[in-house]
Order: sequence, then C-alpha cells, then structure tokens
Amino acid sequence: MSKQQARARQTYQLALDAAGTEFARHGFADASLLRMAQRMNLTKGALYGHFSSKGEIAAALVALLDELLPHPGTPPTPTDPLTQLRDIALTVARAVETDIQINAALRLAVDGALTGEAAPPFLEELRRHATQLLETSTPAPPAQPAVLADLLVVVLVGAYYTAPTLQRSGMSTRVQAIWDALAPHPPRTP
Repeated sequence: MSKQQARARQTYQLALDAAGTEFARHGFADASLLRMAQRMNLTKGALYGHFSSKGEIAAALVALLDELLPHPGTPPTPTDPLTQLRDIALTVARAVETDIQINAALRLAVDGALTGEAAPPFLEELRRHATQLLETSTPAPPAQPAVLADLLVVVLVGAYYTAPTLQRSGMSTRVQAIWDALAPHPPRTP
C-alpha cells in the first residue's frame, strides 16, 4: 500500500470516528457535516472527498454492525442457546462501549426505525439469527423462540437508550445483569 493510500485510509477512519461522535451525540437529523469536518480539522469539502453525503457516512457506519453478527456457517458453540444469546448481546454491548463507530451505528439503526422507516436490517438479522438458533436447540427453550429473540433486541436497545453517557459506559454490565436476572436459577433448598 502506498503512503498516499495509507493516508487516505487513515483519513477515512478519522472521518468515521468524527462522524461516529457526531451521530452518537446528535442522531442523524441533527448531525452536522461541518462539525464532523471541524473535529478532523478539515473543510467540509475535504470530507466530501471521502463521502458524497451525510447519508453515505451513516450507511458506512451502520454496515459495521453486520460484523457483530455470527456469520452463516459458523459452528455453534457448545453452550445452551440462552447463553449464546447472552454472549451475542454482550458482544454488541461491549462493541458499543469501546467503539464510537459501532455506538453511532446502533443509534442510527434504531433511530431510522423510530422515524417510520423499515425495521433496522441489523436488528432484523439479529432477531432472525436468534430465532433460528432457538428453533434448532435441544432442549427446547423456556419460551417461544420469537419471544426470546425479541427479548434480545429489547435488552440491547433498552440498555443503549438508558445508558447514562454518550459513550454508553456500563452498558455491557447492565446487559449482563439483565440476562442474569432472566436466567433460570437452580431451585432453592429450604
């Protein structure tokens, strides 16, 4: 890779970081390309050298969410399905806490659904994966697979929107606590 290509790639990543901060803080409608460019000490025109629109930047961020989903053909882990769902939820929560691009991507995906657009593809794919995992599990899950798949999405979205900071600090701890509260407990002995 040439120095020029490396510099362009670095600028592209800096643009996604700046956009991530802007979208996480303001959402799509109130995000400003000018503020994104200022965060990078660039002009808006320089930012347009990498992206043609605010929508294109948002789409690049939202596409990152797909990397968090288990890929088709990935061998199932030997744990029970509810533990696998918890692990998926924790993977997403930890990524939101540690990566501003993923943080913004989740906000953009959910905000799009709240404005009347179709359900976010990431959350639909997450729900589909969870339902399929539960439908093929033995023994059968403690509730209908679709209900548990919806629970996974609700836990993630709820923990995201009720986290106390822009960085969503503590989101993974809260997701873990929610799953622990929902997990079956061994019977108590008198």
